[in-house]
Amino acid sequence: KPVNFDLYQDVHVPAVILKTFLRELPEPLLTFRVYNQVQELLNVESSLRATRCKQIVESLPEHNFIVAKFLICFLHMVSQESIINKMSASNLACVFGVNLVWPRHGSISLNALTPINIFTEILIEHFNTVFGSRCPPAQVTP
Repeated sequence: KPVNFDLYQDVHVPAVILKTFLRELPEPLLTFRVYNQVQELLNVESSLRATRCKQIVESLPEHNFIVAKFLICFLHMVSQESIINKMSASNLACVFGVNLVWPRHGSISLNALTPINIFTEILIEHFNTVFGSRCPPAQVTP
């Protein structure tokens, strides 16, 4: 439904709507299959984590990849204004990470939050590295 943001005096409304949309998807945007890969991210050497995140994201179905790229690009732009809005890549990861990936069964444990937040922070902070090279098939030029 269209939302007239002028009716609300709360700057948080758009974020709440976005998080609600992500949370109500029948499968997480980043898919159930990715959950265990994200949980294993802490086993990857720090200097190789952005590369591993790129591999994980590139394995997504095409539509999921496109929506994730658009969303993470937006969050990256928000993080670029963190001096003003206080929303660093780390803060955005804490707010949005749990809405991007979750297990097929059960809920997310406290121990599972750390790798999810680190993964999401890397996606936001290293947006160009993680998402830069893959184009949807219709946009690839021969």
